[in-house]
Amino acid sequence: MTSSIALPRFDSAAFRHFAALSLLTLFASLFMAMQANAQEIQEVTFNQAVEIALDNNNTIKRAENNLELQELTVRSARADFLPNLNANTGASRNWGLQFDQTVGQLRNTSTDGFNYGVSTGLNLFNGFSDVANLNAARAALEAQEYSMERTRQTVVFNVISNYLNVILGEENIRIRQEEVEAQQQLLDQIEEFVRVGTRAISDLYQQQATLANAESNLLTAESNFQVAKTRLIQVLQLDPLSEYRFMAPDPSTLPLSVRAYDPEDLLVSAFERRADIRAMEASINAAEQGIRIARSGYLPSLSLSASHGSGYTSANERDDFGTQLENNRSERLGFSLSIPLFNRLNVKRGIESSKVQFANARLDLENVQQNVAIEVRQAYLDYQIAVQRLDVTEKSLQAADQALRVEEERYEVGASTLVELQQARSQFVNASSQRAQALFQFHFQHRLIEYYQGILDPGQSLFD
Repeated sequence: MTSSIALPRFDSAAFRHFAALSLLTLFASLFMAMQANAQEIQEVTFNQAVEIALDNNNTIKRAENNLELQELTVRSARADFLPNLNANTGASRNWGLQFDQTVGQLRNTSTDGFNYGVSTGLNLFNGFSDVANLNAARAALEAQEYSMERTRQTVVFNVISNYLNVILGEENIRIRQEEVEAQQQLLDQIEEFVRVGTRAISDLYQQQATLANAESNLLTAESNFQVAKTRLIQVLQLDPLSEYRFMAPDPSTLPLSVRAYDPEDLLVSAFERRADIRAMEASINAAEQGIRIARSGYLPSLSLSASHGSGYTSANERDDFGTQLENNRSERLGFSLSIPLFNRLNVKRGIESSKVQFANARLDLENVQQNVAIEVRQAYLDYQIAVQRLDVTEKSLQAADQALRVEEERYEVGASTLVELQQARSQFVNASSQRAQALFQFHFQHRLIEYYQGILDPGQSLFD
C-alpha cells in the first residue's frame, strides 16, 4: 500500500503579483529614503557658520581651558597671603614589657593612647615674592584673556576665508554650467548648419571637442567646490557625513561701498587694538615680575607659627580622659627668621634666567609689532587693488559680452569662423569669473583689514 502527498500547485500569476508588489515596495522605500536625505540638507548662513565655529572649534575650547587654568593660578597666588591651618590626631595601643613607676619594676601590660593637635602658620615677609608672584599671575591671566580674544578673531577669519572659497566655488560652477549650456546650444546650431550644408563637418567635430572641454571644466569646478566645502566643514567641525548648503547672496546684489583708509591711521589703530600685541605686553609684565620673584631669594624671610595640642594615656590611672586632655594641654607661639647666606649661586642663576626671559619677551613683542605693520600695509595695498579690480572687471565683462554678441551674429551669417567665436566666448567666461571673484574679494579684503586691525566683529554680517 502506498501513500502519496499532494504538493501545492505553483501559481505563476500570484508569484508575479507578489514580485511586482515587492519591487514597488522597494522603489517606494528608496524614494522615501532619497526624500529623507534631501530633507536632511542643512542650510547654513554666514552668521550661523560663525556661531557654529565659536561653539565647536577645539582651538577656542583649548584657549578657554587655558584661561580657566590661569584663573586658578591667580586664586592660588592670592591664597598664599592667607595663613595655613592643619589638624592632626592619633590613637594607639601599646603592649609588652613596660616599666611601672608605682611598683618600680617591669610589668607585662597594655596601654591605650590618644593625642590631637592644631597648628597654623603665616608668612609675614618673604622678600615680596608673594606680591610679585600674584602680579605675575594676574599679568599672565591678562595675556591669556587677550590671546583668547585673538583666537576667536582668528577662527572667525578662517570661517570668512573658507566661506568665501565655497561661495567662489559655487559661483564658478554656475558660470561653467552656463558655458556648457551655451556650447550645447551652439553644437545644436552647428549640427543644423552642417545638415543644410552651410558649415563644414570640421566645425561640428571642433564644437563637439569644445563642448567636451567645457564639461571637463565643469567637473573640475565641482571638484574644487567640494574640496572648499570640505575644508569649511572641517573648520566648523560639523558632521562630515551630513549634507550642508552654505547660503550665498547674488553677487550682482552685493553693496559696493568703497571706504577711504589712511595707512598711518590703520597702523596706529592696529598697535592700539590688536589683542596679540596686548597679550605680548602682558607677558612682558609677567616676565618682569619673574625677576622680582628671583631677587627675593637674596632677602630674609619671617614667618609666624602657632600650635595647640593635648593627649591621653591609659597608663595614668588616676585621671580620666577629660582631665588628662585638660592637664596635658600645650600651646606654642613662635617666630622664624631665615637669612640666606649662601645658596650655591642658585638665586643668581634664577635672576639671570629671569632677565633672559624678560629680554626674549621684549624681542617677541618687537617681532609681533613688525609683523603687524607688514600685515596692515599689505592689507591696505590689497584693498586698493581690490577696489581698482572692481572697475576693471566691470568694464572687461561689458566688453566681453558685447564682443560675444557680435561674434555670435557674425557666425550665424557666415562672416566669422568658429575659432573666433570660441575665443570670444572664452573671454566672456573668463571675464564673468574674474568679475565674480572681484566682487567677493572686495568684501574679503575689507574684513582682512578689520582682522589685521584687531577690530573684527564676529557678529557682523560678511557683506555689510
